[in-house]
Amino acid sequence: MGEPIPFPQNFQRFVQLGREASQKQQWTEAIDYLQAAYELKQTFAVNVLLVTALLADEQYQQAATLAQEQASAYLDSQDAGRLYLTALCKTHDFIGIRKLCHLQPGKQAPTFWVQQLTLVEQAEKLYRQQATQQIKELQKALYQLSAVPIYEQLNLAKRAQQLPQTEFVLASRRLLTDLYVHPLLRANFLDELRQLGINTAVEYLWLDETIKTVVPAELKAITEVDSIQALQKQLFTQLAADPVLTQTISGELALHAAYLYPCADQVITQPKVWAAVYLTTYAGKKNNLAAFATAEITAVQDWQRRFNRLTQRLSE
Repeated sequence: MGEPIPFPQNFQRFVQLGREASQKQQWTEAIDYLQAAYELKQTFAVNVLLVTALLADEQYQQAATLAQEQASAYLDSQDAGRLYLTALCKTHDFIGIRKLCHLQPGKQAPTFWVQQLTLVEQAEKLYRQQATQQIKELQKALYQLSAVPIYEQLNLAKRAQQLPQTEFVLASRRLLTDLYVHPLLRANFLDELRQLGINTAVEYLWLDETIKTVVPAELKAITEVDSIQALQKQLFTQLAADPVLTQTISGELALHAAYLYPCADQVITQPKVWAAVYLTTYAGKKNNLAAFATAEITAVQDWQRRFNRLTQRLSE
């Protein structure tokens, strides 16, 4: 087909040619035209056409990745919502679908999600029959997660989304109490159970190496814990004029919130002190510390050093 000339009229032409090729089930040609159109203008309508063609051509991963770029738009329409969930199902993203069925985002009626839950349960059952060995291998890899380098741990944690829910929950329970699994991963697995609405108690190994018993469904999201919200408000109020620094501190705070999960409220008891220390560390605003006792400041700085050591382990 050649390289597209980036003139506005090409977009409509590529869409038209893509539609015509799709109607003839000439999927390779349709994908070429629709990709050219999408490169010019990333509209939802073209995204849907391209995802449909990719699914028909059995390019499931590409279809799912593309659909996720506009996930919120897909979930506002029943037909598009079904297409989106089909793409996730074809890539065996069972946990992703289960989380959506529990959270029920978008404008769908509850009956839509009941139907989708039934479909994913059927898909999981079929996958267990067809991919028994793959499931066993992934489970084994997850059970040995702490024995591999951190980058491989992160990759395995992502692959765990392809387990049926029963197997995923079982594997997660084991990882939540593994001392040698990085705290960031333990927190993420616990938050996954929260998003799945797991309402039975689980044990969780926290930073002080004590076991906490929590019910995932009763927890707040990692960055929505009250103390984290209060700290965030303190920081953003003082950094309103510096969006770049705000973004930097937001990233660090999200990471630290994960390390403290689900016990941040027991640690961040004085958000104003924490905000002052963060502003000193990341913005050099030392005058913010004058209002607080040395012991209060030192306690927060000790936690920051602990966070930094944990973050350094992520690059080992």
